[in-house]
Amino acid sequence: MCIIRISHPLGTPGNGVGVAEPGRFEVRELRIHGVGGSPGEALLGLRSRDDAVVVGEGRGTVFLARRADREGRNVEGYDWGALTSSSPLQPLWILLLPFTLLNVAGWMHPSFESARRRQIDLIRGLVQVLGILLTVTWTLWTAILLVDLVGYQLVARLWGEGWSGLGVVAGIVATGGAMFALFWIGRSTKKEFEARAPVPDVLADDGTPRRWEPEESLRSPAFFSHEKAVDTGLSLHLIAAGIALCAVAIKSVAAFGSNRLLLGQLFTPIGGLQIGLLILLALASWSTGGQVPGTRQPRMRAAVAATIAVALTNGCFSALVLLVGRQVIAEVNAGPASIEKPWGPELALLDIFLLVALVWAVFGAVFVWRWARSGTAGDLAARTSWIGEELDGVEPSYRMKVARTRGLAEAGHRADALLSFFASSFLIFGIIAASMRADPSLNPLLWLQPPDATDLGFRVAQWVLPAAVVAAIALVRRSASTVRLRRTIGILWDVLTFWPRRFHPFAVRPYTERAVPEFQGRINHHVQAGRRVLVSAHSQGSVIAFAALASLQEQKLTSVALITYGCPVTTLYGALFPAYFGDADIQDLREKILGDAEMGWWNFWRKTDPIGGPVFAAAKRHDPQDVEVDDPAVRPLSYEIPCTPAALEDVRPAWVELAGHSHFFQEDKVRDCVHYMKKWLISGHAPDGQKDRDEAGVTLDLTTTGESMAERVRPPPP
Repeated sequence: MCIIRISHPLGTPGNGVGVAEPGRFEVRELRIHGVGGSPGEALLGLRSRDDAVVVGEGRGTVFLARRADREGRNVEGYDWGALTSSSPLQPLWILLLPFTLLNVAGWMHPSFESARRRQIDLIRGLVQVLGILLTVTWTLWTAILLVDLVGYQLVARLWGEGWSGLGVVAGIVATGGAMFALFWIGRSTKKEFEARAPVPDVLADDGTPRRWEPEESLRSPAFFSHEKAVDTGLSLHLIAAGIALCAVAIKSVAAFGSNRLLLGQLFTPIGGLQIGLLILLALASWSTGGQVPGTRQPRMRAAVAATIAVALTNGCFSALVLLVGRQVIAEVNAGPASIEKPWGPELALLDIFLLVALVWAVFGAVFVWRWARSGTAGDLAARTSWIGEELDGVEPSYRMKVARTRGLAEAGHRADALLSFFASSFLIFGIIAASMRADPSLNPLLWLQPPDATDLGFRVAQWVLPAAVVAAIALVRRSASTVRLRRTIGILWDVLTFWPRRFHPFAVRPYTERAVPEFQGRINHHVQAGRRVLVSAHSQGSVIAFAALASLQEQKLTSVALITYGCPVTTLYGALFPAYFGDADIQDLREKILGDAEMGWWNFWRKTDPIGGPVFAAAKRHDPQDVEVDDPAVRPLSYEIPCTPAALEDVRPAWVELAGHSHFFQEDKVRDCVHYMKKWLISGHAPDGQKDRDEAGVTLDLTTTGESMAERVRPPPP
C-alpha cells in the first residue's frame, strides 16, 4: 500500500470547475514563469508540449492549458519567453548593453513620496545628458577606428598617401553607416509580430500621442505605451551623432598631412565631462528612500549603472583600437619598434581599466568567500536515523553545504555592492590618473598625454583587453546557434529590458510593452466573463504580474488573488527602483487584491534563494503572508511516495537536495496555499466544515505562525 495525498484542486472528480454552482464562482489559476524563456508546458507540470493546448495567443506569446483538463481548463500558463529568447537578432543586443544600462539608471531614483521633486528631476536630467554624451562617445570612438586608424593611417601605409583623402571620406561615410546600423538595431531588437487580434486591455496603443507624466508610476495604464515618445527622442540623438560627425570631418581636414589625425583630441573633453556629470549624479542619488522598512537601501544607484555603461563603452572600444592599431603597425616593413604608435590620447587611461578590473576581481573573490562562510544551518535537525530507516535530519557534511548555499544566497541579494565598488573604483582611479597625466602646456583639447607603450601596465592591458573582447564576441556568436546559451544570455536581458526606453532610445526594446498588457488582458478576459483569477507567479513573472495588477481597475482586483514565489519585487526591484516597487506601491496593491490585505497576496521564499525573498517585510521582521519554505524539505520520505509516474509537480524529496530559486510547485506549502485560495475564490469565504476539507484536500491554520502556513490532511488508511 502506498500513501497518497487527496487534493483535487477545485472540486471533486466529475464536477469540473468550468460549471459554477449557484452561489459559487468559476476560478482560473493563471501561472507565469520567470526569466530565461522557461517552456510553457513546464508551467503546467507537463514534460511535453504535446500534452498542452493553446487557449490564447499574443504576439509571439501563448496561453497554454493541460490537454487532459478537458472539463474546465482551470489552470493556464502564460509563456512569454519567446519575446526575449527566440529572436535571431538577440546576439546583436550586446552592442546595446551600455545604452540599456544607462536607460535603467534613469529609473533608479527615490520614491516620489520620500524625495523632493527637484532631486528626482536632477537625477533624470543628468542621466539624459549622459545618454546624449554616450551617443557622441560611440560616434567618436567609431570615427577613431574607421576614419583615423583604417581610412587614414592604414590606407596610406598600404597604397600610399595619395589615397589618404579618399580613405578619410570613406571612413566618415562608414561611421555614419555604423551609427545608422546602431539606430536600426535599436529599433529592431524585439521582433514585431503581426497582431492576430487586438489586445483586450487599456494598455493597448490606440494611436494617440502620449508623453510620460512627471510622477508616472506602474499604476498608470499608459506606463508601457509611450513608444511615440521614444521615437521623438531618437531625433535628438540623431542630431548629436550628426554634430559629432561634423566635428570629426573638421578635425580630419585640420590634421590632414600629419602622421595621425589624433581624433582622440575630440574624445578627451567629452570623457572629462562624463566623469564630472557622473560625480554630480553620485551626489544627487546619494540619498535614498521609499523601500520596504528594514530592507537594503543602496546609495548612488543611478550613478553606479551609468558609470558601468561608460566604463564598458570605453573599455571595449579601447580594446578594438588596440586590435586595429596592431594591424596598422604590422603593415609597416620597418617593424613596430621603429614607428610612431598609431593611437592617441584616447588610450591615456588604458591601464586604469586593467587596474580596476584586477582590484574588483580581488574584492569580488573576498566578498563571495566572506558571505559563503557567514551562512548558518543550525536550525536544521541532526540526522539520527540509521541505514534502512527514514531520514530525519541532515548529516554534518550536508549541513555545511546548506550553510554555504544560504551564505551565497545572501551574497546574491547584496550583489549591488560589487557593482558599486567597481563604479567607485573606476571614478576614483580615473580621476587620479587623469590628474597625474594632464599637461596644461598642450592644446586645451589634448589635455592628456598619449600612453607610453613601454609601460608595464599598458603592455599587459593591450593583450588582456582585446582578448576579453574577442572572447565576448565569440560567446555572442556561439549563442546564435546554441539555444541553451542564448537563453542564459537572455536572463540578463529579461531583467534589464523590463523598463521602457525613456532615458535612451538606443536601449533594447522592452518586452514588457507586450507581456504586461497581454497578461493583464487575460486577467480582464476571465474577470469580465464572471470568473475569479488566482495569479501564480515565479521570479521575473511576479514582477510582470505586479505591473499588470498595479494598473488594473480596483473593482476588478477584488476578483483576483496573487501567490508569488522566488519573488524579487522587494529584494531586487524594491531596493533599486523604490519609486515603482517601493513600500507604498506594495502596500497599495496588497490592500486592493481580493479586497483583503490579509488574504489576497501570499509570498513564499527560501533562505537558499539568491534572487527571491520576503516581500512585505525584511527577513528579521515577521509578516504572516511572507512564508518561508524549508530547503531542504523536512518531511518523512515515505510520505510522498507517488502511486503514478513521476510528474514535474511531485513533492520534492526531503533532506537530500536543495532547490534554491526553483521547483516551488513541488513544495507542500505552495501547493496547499494554491488549493486553499482556489477554495476561497470559489465560495467567497474561508473553507470550513468537513465538506470544504474534502473538496480542498487541505486545512490551513491562518492563526498560527507564518512559518507553518499549511497543514497537510492525511486520509485514513483504506
